[in-house]
Amino acid sequence: MLIYLVILSLSLTRHRMPNFRFRLPIDRQLTDAQRIALNNDNSILIYGGPGSGKTVVTINRFLIPVRNKKDVMLFTYNRTLLASIKGLLTEKSEELFGTLDSNAIKNVINNKVASFYKWYGWFQTDFDDTKVAEDFKSKLRRRGGLKFTEIFFDEAQDLTSSVFANSFILSDKVSCGADNAQNLQGNFPPDEAVDVIFAKLRKQSYTELQQLEANFRNTKEIFEFARGFVPEDSAVQELDTSQLDTGENPEVITGLNSDQQMDYIKRVIESNPNSNIGILVNYANQVLDIKKYLEKNEYSCKADAAEDRSFSYYYSTMPQDDEQIMFDQMKTPFIVTYDSCKGLEFDIVIMPFFNDAQAALSKPRKRKVSDDEYVIEKNVDGTTKMWATMNHYYVGATRAKTTLYVLCYFKPGILGFYKPVAPVDDDLPF
Repeated sequence: MLIYLVILSLSLTRHRMPNFRFRLPIDRQLTDAQRIALNNDNSILIYGGPGSGKTVVTINRFLIPVRNKKDVMLFTYNRTLLASIKGLLTEKSEELFGTLDSNAIKNVINNKVASFYKWYGWFQTDFDDTKVAEDFKSKLRRRGGLKFTEIFFDEAQDLTSSVFANSFILSDKVSCGADNAQNLQGNFPPDEAVDVIFAKLRKQSYTELQQLEANFRNTKEIFEFARGFVPEDSAVQELDTSQLDTGENPEVITGLNSDQQMDYIKRVIESNPNSNIGILVNYANQVLDIKKYLEKNEYSCKADAAEDRSFSYYYSTMPQDDEQIMFDQMKTPFIVTYDSCKGLEFDIVIMPFFNDAQAALSKPRKRKVSDDEYVIEKNVDGTTKMWATMNHYYVGATRAKTTLYVLCYFKPGILGFYKPVAPVDDDLPF
């Protein structure tokens, strides 16, 4: 997925923490494969790895009918990606929306770009094709039976096969973007999300399949590190990295206790005031621990935070008021879980508390069903859903454009593939 981050100018008198500002490549800036996907008039499933431009193409495809005042919907799964897209459309509204007036633009941003599950009205995934079909038909009846001109699904692998088995109930034209290696929710068998989604769509109506092969985000060193997490994924392993830019090797820093890792995070932030920084963790409580640490050091996630001391954070059950602040203006550094980082990219990514990543691979996820009862969640294949998979860390590492830090007390087993190219200096690199 490719969303470009444009950094704010650095003040002459003081450093400023940059907001997330997005530049959307337009037609003449796209690759041949991206342009072919953009200009395809049929229903389409676009697939490719991180940084290949799936979201870029999806947004550009969405804007074509929007400018022509057609009734369309763009759905995402992750709330952070939703905030990213809404921020982009708001920031660049004058150049993206053609002749639409301000009220029409506001309606598109507020009502035509949505979290699928919020639009659908429930958050469980253990449902079947028949129920979804009934629910989709009910939604159409409330619209007077009118189908959408087109519907768009970004990060389609995060939804379920039932959604795509019934998508053409909602519209005669469907556009999706997906990636097998970013199937973090377990709603498809491993390495089968694209095939399953395509089969469900093609069974209903003619749909084309378009691959985006190139990676435009990572350096060669970062991508080589990232794919070490998924050695059995042949599609990832076979990707050609020869055209990627070269850069610095990722740094795996060991021997740091929790307090030292917090200090390291702060020093990275202070040493890179003009960079977009993502801090990725496994659990919501880790998001909150870093948030509290930054607040103790006079940073703030409030709406009125000073530009040089601001940050944002996100986890799925965060306070609604704080989530709205994040939606109104995403700041960096940005603290977020691996589950919710897809669709974002950062100049610098920090992955702290990485010893916990090892344990997360075998820690079952539980869903609350009553005040005192939890059930263990299952993947679509019936296996227990864990807090993390190796794909989570592949996705996390591929959020980094130029710099990646992995922080831990000791090197965990899941980093067994990593061999430093030079002796590690015990001194912090600041």
